[in-house]
Amino acid sequence: MASTKPLSSPRLTTMILGCLALLLVISIILFPDQAFKSSLQGLKIWWELVFPALLPFLIITEIARGMGVIHALGALLEPLLRLLFRLPGIAGWAIAIGFTAGSPSGAVAVGSMRKDKLISREEAERLLTLSHVSSPVFLVSVVGVGFLHNAQSGFILALLHYGSALLLALWQRLTLTKQHTNLTGEEKRAVSPSTEESSGIFSRSVMAWRTAQANDGRTFGKLLGDSVPHAVQQLLAIGGLIMMFSVIVHAVSQSKIIPAIGFVLSACGITTSEQAVALLTSLLPGLFEAHLGAYSLGQSQIIPDSWQYALLSALFAWGGLSTHAQVKSFTLGTDIRYSSFLKSRLIHAAISFIATSAFWKPLNALFSEPQLTWLPFSTQADSPTNWNMHYVNMWPLLSKSMLWFSGILLLMLVLSVFTAFVFRHARRDSNN
Repeated sequence: MASTKPLSSPRLTTMILGCLALLLVISIILFPDQAFKSSLQGLKIWWELVFPALLPFLIITEIARGMGVIHALGALLEPLLRLLFRLPGIAGWAIAIGFTAGSPSGAVAVGSMRKDKLISREEAERLLTLSHVSSPVFLVSVVGVGFLHNAQSGFILALLHYGSALLLALWQRLTLTKQHTNLTGEEKRAVSPSTEESSGIFSRSVMAWRTAQANDGRTFGKLLGDSVPHAVQQLLAIGGLIMMFSVIVHAVSQSKIIPAIGFVLSACGITTSEQAVALLTSLLPGLFEAHLGAYSLGQSQIIPDSWQYALLSALFAWGGLSTHAQVKSFTLGTDIRYSSFLKSRLIHAAISFIATSAFWKPLNALFSEPQLTWLPFSTQADSPTNWNMHYVNMWPLLSKSMLWFSGILLLMLVLSVFTAFVFRHARRDSNN
C-alpha cells in the first residue's frame, strides 16, 4: 500500500481543516434553514447516541486512572495481551472501553496513556488500531434493529467488524519489527512494574496499584470532582465536531456537486445520471459522519443487499472524517502519528469489505433464527416498526453497556490468569 505520510502532513492537514471551515461558513450563509436543521440533527445524535455511550466510561476511566485501578488491571492482563498482541497489560482497559463505548473512547484512553508514558508510541498506534471500533449497542440495536429492521444483520455486522479489527491487530503483531523503542526509565517502570520471576501476577498487580495511587495522590472526592467536568469538556468537543460535519454533509447534498459528478459518470458511460446521483447520495454521508452514513446506506434502495452490507462494514471501519478529527484532537500533545491511524482505517475498511462480501451468506445461514432474543442489547421487539433517526436513543441501554464492559474485562482477566498459570508451570517443567 502506498505511504499515507504525504496525506497527513501538518501543512496538508491545516489546509484541509481550513477548507472544511470555509465550507461550513459558506453552507451556513447559502443554506441557513438547512444548516440549522442539520445542526439540530447532529445535536440529537450527540445527545441520544454519543453522550450516554461515552460519559460514564470517560468518568470511570479518569477515576480508575487516579486510583491505580487501571495499573492494577494492567499487571493482571499483561500475560494475555503480551502473548496475543505484544501490548502491555494496561492496554486491556482501552480495548474494553473501545469495544463497549465505541469510538472515540479508545482514542481518549490511548491519548491519556501515552501522555502518562505508560505505553510507547508504537504500542499506542497499534492499540489505537485495535480499540477504535464501533460500539455493539450502535451496531446491533441502532443499525441492525433501527436502520435494517433485523437484529440478526446487526449482530453479523458486529461479528465481522470486531473480527476484522482483531485480524488487523494480529497481523500488525506478526509483522512487528523487533526494534528498540525509545522508552525512558520511567516509561519502562510504568509499563512493567516488576519483572522479577519470584513475584506473582497478583503481587505485581497490588504493587502497581499502590505505586500509581501514591503517584497521583488525589482523594476519591477530588478525582470525582475532576473527572466529571473533564469528561463533559471532552464530550462538548465531540458534539461540536459532529454538528459541524452534519452541516457540511447537508450542504454538500444541497449543492450541485453530486449532480455534477453524476453527469460526468453518465457522460463516461459508467452509469446513468439518476443512478449515480442516488448512489452518491447514499455514500456521501459516510465519508464525513458514521451515524448519518449508516442511516443513509441502511435506507438505500438502489444498492443490492450484499453490497449494502459490505459497504456498511467498510463504513464502520472507516469511521468518518468526524471521528478522525476527534481522534486527532484527543491525541494532541502526544507523538502518535495520524498517518499510522489513517493507514489502519483504510486497511480495516478493506478487510471488513472483503470479509463481509465473503462470509455474509454463510453467517446468515448459521444464525438463521428470526429473532436473536439472547442478544445483550435491544432486539426487534423493542423498537417501533418504522424506526428512523428520530427513534434513536441509547440512554435506556446504559446499564446493558456497563454489564457488557464488565463482562469483557472479566473474560480477559480469566484468560490472562490462565495464561500466566500455564506459562509458569511450563517454565517450571522446562527447568526441571
